[in-house]
This record gives sequence, structure tokens and C-alpha cells, in this order.
Amino acid sequence: MLFVVLAKFGVPPHLIRVIKRMNTGLIVTFDLNGEPVTVGVKQGCPLSPTLFLFVMQAFSESLEQAMPADAKLQFQTNTRTEGKNGGHVSGTNWSNKDEFTFSFWASLYADDEASPLASRAALLAASNAINDRLRLFGLLMHVGPNGKRSKTEAMYCPARMDAYRDGDTSDLVLDCGGTAGFTKPFVYLGSFPHYDLSDHHDVEARTKKAPQALGAMRSKIFGSAVIPERLKAKVYAGGVLAVLLYGCMSWCLSEESARRLSNWHNKRVREMCRVTMRQTFVYRITSESPQKRTGVFVLEHYLASRVLLRAGHVAQMHKNRPPKRFMLPWIREPRVTGGQEVTSGRSLQRHLNHFNLSTVLTEWAHLAQDRAGWQKLVTKPPFVIGKTFVLQPRGGTRVTQFPPSALVSLSVKAGRSRSSPPPPPPPGPP
Repeated sequence: MLFVVLAKFGVPPHLIRVIKRMNTGLIVTFDLNGEPVTVGVKQGCPLSPTLFLFVMQAFSESLEQAMPADAKLQFQTNTRTEGKNGGHVSGTNWSNKDEFTFSFWASLYADDEASPLASRAALLAASNAINDRLRLFGLLMHVGPNGKRSKTEAMYCPARMDAYRDGDTSDLVLDCGGTAGFTKPFVYLGSFPHYDLSDHHDVEARTKKAPQALGAMRSKIFGSAVIPERLKAKVYAGGVLAVLLYGCMSWCLSEESARRLSNWHNKRVREMCRVTMRQTFVYRITSESPQKRTGVFVLEHYLASRVLLRAGHVAQMHKNRPPKRFMLPWIREPRVTGGQEVTSGRSLQRHLNHFNLSTVLTEWAHLAQDRAGWQKLVTKPPFVIGKTFVLQPRGGTRVTQFPPSALVSLSVKAGRSRSSPPPPPPPGPP
């Protein structure tokens, strides 16, 4: 099947013959303490990941046709960045058909796949279709044999007014006899999706990972009184902040989650300046003072910069690209009562306001076409970083007055006792 897939994608026949000779009938024999050991599975080949991607691409293209019709979710979007009919960052009317409708059925990355489905029946049908299609390509989907837990898991996301316990979360029984269970949290590509679809759990995970990176360097760098504060800030921004804000480009943070991240960040900045909470309260030290000393900005600046850099990159894409379509989509269903959750559009609008940029899509997307100019706009420091802060000594400088006898004993040279008289002055010129 591998060589058929390579030929289908246009790989030259002579190259296919070379790959076939390298992988067909390969037997390696090792001499282990005089005993021959035969290995027939080729491992550690740098070409294997590339060949596997060819197979997975062929599988995904054929799977799209085999998926049930009701397994594909329908979305509306407007990717126009020019004219009076341009898209909106937030507040689009749900009944508006706008530019076009598109469907989404799977998120693929290497050998991982995630498929959003609207019902349990569609989930079971899609699971059977995926399992059958994988077998055609010589692959297997990991399912739980005899009721055991499998690596393939499903997650039930209830509607906003529904309770999780009211849904059917019993194990899925596939046609092959295997099972797939349900889970509340799930780890996918470094993020932590949860059944309540909030980013609170991602924030909790990041605030546990970042202290580990900070603790590995606390005694030698961040807690040191010798290392300059500006150098601490560079290490913090390049190491700890990268761990804390991993995956933040897709976050839609609530006020509580944003405040939690900001409080953790402010404590670390004070720690680099060796300022305690008691000193903060007694001397009324504001958050701006340690920031200007270290050159580290508020967390909202780093968060907004990362999100807007990603948004500018997506705005430059063609409208047929999935990231461009999912930048500001909606579904044609009326909104539920009781207020709305934080959406990607409202989150993007808040970050644009942080840099005093227009929230109209036709305006900021036009600015984002200039990659270098957009990067300068969304990374502009909130204040000018001045000279390096020098810690002044506490109190005035004292000058101790010594008596003449003590001055004589202090000027003693090596090899001469303190009680010996000073040497005579050298003779002058005749």
C-alpha cells in the first residue's frame, strides 16, 4: 500500500524502486555473545516519518469521503478585509449568511486526529468509519479489548444549560468488538481541552509548569543578589514566560483567568527585584516600579503581542485556508439567554484595544498585510526602558577616624612585625 500511495502522489518510479529495495525483505543479523539475533523490523530510519506522512495524507483524503454526512459541522464566516461588506471582529448577526459556508470534520496532526461531532450516533458512526479506513491502509486504531481502557477517547461537551451527568458517557462499542471510553479532560498537542470548553484548565496547567522552570533557576539566577536585574528579566522572558504562555494564541480568557496569570507574573517580577510583600505594603511600592527596574512589562502586553502576531499572520492567508476561515466564524443558531461566553472575537477585540488599534476588521487586517510594520505595532513597549537600575547603599557613607598609632600599625608591610619601628627615609641627593 505504501508504494501505491507514493505513486499516487507523483513520486518518480525510480525513487520508489530505491525505497522498495530499502524496506522490502530487510533482515539484519546481530552477533550477541556468539548467538545470532535476527531483526526484521527497520527502526531509526530518518526516512520513515516522511513516508508515514504520505500514508496519513492519503488516509485523511479518503476518510473525508467515508465520513457520515451528519458528522461535518457547518459554519458561516466572512473573511473580507476590504469594502463596506467586510467582516466583523465581534457582534455578527447569527442569521447573516455572509460570504460563504464551510464544513469542518477533523483536526489532523501527524498521527493524531480530533473530530468534532454533533451527537453520540454520529460519534459511533465516525469511529467505525475511521477504524475501517485505517485497516485499508494497514494501520490500526487503538481500541480497548475486552473492556480495557483505550488510547482512543471521546469527550462529551454538554450544551450550556445542560448538566454533564445527564449525557450518555458509557463506552462506545465498535463493530470490531473494541471499546472507546469517555474522558473529562484531554491532552491534545500540548493543550488541555475540557468538557466545559473553558481555558481555565489550560491556565491551571501553565501555572504549574512555569514554577518548575522558574525553580530550576531560582537559586542561581532569580534569587541572586549579584546577577543584574536586566539579565534576570531576559532569562525570565525567554524561558519562564514561554512556558507560562504556551498556546495562548487560542485562549479566550475570562477576567478571573487573566487576573490569575497577571498576579503570578507580578510576584515573579518583584522576586527578581528582591522586593517582599511586606516592603510592598510598608513603602507602597507599585507594580510599575519593579517593571521599570527589570524592563519586564505587564502580562497583558506579552499576551496581546502573541495573539495579535498570530492574528496578523492569519489575516495574510488565503480565504481557503482553515485558519483564515476559523478566525471569526459563527453558526446559524440563535444565541442562548443569560449572556455569552468569551469568544475569540471578543478576546481579539480586547487585545486590539490594548495597543490602541482599530477593532474594525477592514482596518487592522489592512495594516497586518505589512508583516514588518505589523510586528512593530504589536510589540511596541508600553514605556521606554531607561538605564539599568543600580542599587544604592543604605544610609550615608561613614568615615572612621583612626588615631595616629593605629595608622602606623595599618601601614605595616609584609615581613615586618607591628611593633618594629618604621624604616628610615631614603637619603636625599648630595
